[in-house]
Amino acid sequence: MMSLIAAIGKAYLYFVALTSSVSEENAPGFEELKKSGKPFIYALWHGRQIFLIYTHRFSGINVIISESRDGSYASALAEKLGYEPVRGSTSSGGMRALALMIKKLRGGAICAFTPDGPRGPLRKVQPGVIYAARKSGCPVVPIAFGAKMAAVLGHWDEFIVPLPFNRIVISHEKPLYFAESGDIAAQEKELENALNGVASYVDSRAGFEIGKRSRTVAEA
Repeated sequence: MMSLIAAIGKAYLYFVALTSSVSEENAPGFEELKKSGKPFIYALWHGRQIFLIYTHRFSGINVIISESRDGSYASALAEKLGYEPVRGSTSSGGMRALALMIKKLRGGAICAFTPDGPRGPLRKVQPGVIYAARKSGCPVVPIAFGAKMAAVLGHWDEFIVPLPFNRIVISHEKPLYFAESGDIAAQEKELENALNGVASYVDSRAGFEIGKRSRTVAEA
């Protein structure tokens, strides 16, 4: 069942991409970092992940996914799209997963975090991604996608699912560097502001407004 759901999710994402206008608008500094071949960390809000799973597929990215049942579905989909899931979260297995991600970064890998996952608070950066950046010395790249038409699931994370025949915009912010000697609270706030900023930017470029959401699916 899990494999079937993952296959359906994969097919849906490909269909959305095939029928939509997808553009990428990046801040200065990202392309240079990507071309350098150096390791870095993607950071994205939990509710903004689904289409980014498609756009960054088969890039060998390591991504932390919770050990929950929902996480198992996400992990199955991620594996089908070429990711390397590292299971763990703030509630279970988090320190083990974080240590493994730091090891991978030091070894030259690219990793991804959802700093407000898996349970929130909504759009509030948890310290794991900052800790990984400080310990590895790797920069953090805030990223988001926006879609003109989307279903917004009624979960805590306001999970955005883009619809087919759409306009979708993706943006990578400039890389952020967090010194190990810096103030953690200030660094968390800096990343939080950057993530909110890039989300607002792609929403504006895609034409997505809170009052014009195609539909909201209530939480069961």
